[in-house]
This record gives sequence, structure tokens and C-alpha cells, in this order.
Amino acid sequence: MTQTSSARRKRPGLVTVAVVLMYIGGIAQIALGILAIFLRYTPEASEGGEALAVTLLGVAMILFGLFVVSLASGVARASRMSRLVASILLVLAVLLAVLDLVVAGDGDWSGLAVQLVVSAAVIVPLWVGPGRRYFAASTVA
Repeated sequence: MTQTSSARRKRPGLVTVAVVLMYIGGIAQIALGILAIFLRYTPEASEGGEALAVTLLGVAMILFGLFVVSLASGVARASRMSRLVASILLVLAVLLAVLDLVVAGDGDWSGLAVQLVVSAAVIVPLWVGPGRRYFAASTVA
């Protein structure tokens, strides 16, 4: 069998690492959403009338996790739109971590530090070096 010009290009290793991190984040978000739904059965939520709000929050977390998994799939297929949306989403997550640091006022920088490291580990490989060339040569929008 001969190779055609439409044969798939090999995905750079760092882009693969970014995709795996996105999958892990999405799956973790789904798992946390499921756990949040189970929290509706705690006595505090039942007595306080917060069961519906807790359930809706859990459903939103699950849907967001599915969205992140779909973005990871798009990035794995060299979709430039998925790369852009994932990057915007991660920048917004960093901004929310900064806002949380300011609002909480407890001086705990660990959440922001983790968010910065993870965001950089995903964004940088998608936009520089081999990742940039991988997406630039893509025919998938």
C-alpha cells in the first residue's frame, strides 16, 4: 500500500502531553461533578434546601468536563479552533484563580501556582515550536 499526501502527520510529543493533561482535567471535572451530585444527599444539603442547587452545580461540572474532553479531542486532531478555545479557557481559569486569591484574602498562592503551571504546560506546547507547525499545517479548522 502506498502512502498518499493526505496521510496523517505525526503529532509532536509535547502536544500529546498537553492533550493528555486536558483529558485528565476533563475526566477529573466529570468525577468531581458526580461527587457533587452525591453531596445533595448529605443532611446539610437536605435540611438547608440546597439539594437542587448542589445537583445543578454537579451537572454543570459534568458538562464542563465533557466540553474539556471534546476540546482535547479536537486538539489531538490538530483543530485550530479547539486550540484557540482551549487556550482562552485556560487563560480564564488563571484569571479566576487570581480572583479567588484576591476574594479569599487568605494569602494561599498554591491554587494560583498550580493553575499557572498546568495552564503553561498546556498552552505553551500548542503555540510554540513543533506544536505551532503542527497546527499551521493542519487542514482542520
